[in-house]
Amino acid sequence: MFQSATQHFNLFVYSDFFIQSMLHCRIFTSIAFAVVNRCQAFQFNK
Repeated sequence: MFQSATQHFNLFVYSDFFIQSMLHCRIFTSIAFAVVNRCQAFQFNK
């Protein structure tokens, strides 16, 4: 019983950490795309 509770807790922590890292990756990717798009638009305007 205690072991299964610990496993559930670990799963919860890992999934929470995974969701956090996915959100950070998505935000970082969005920023990177915005920077790339801005650089391309800047070169295109030249």
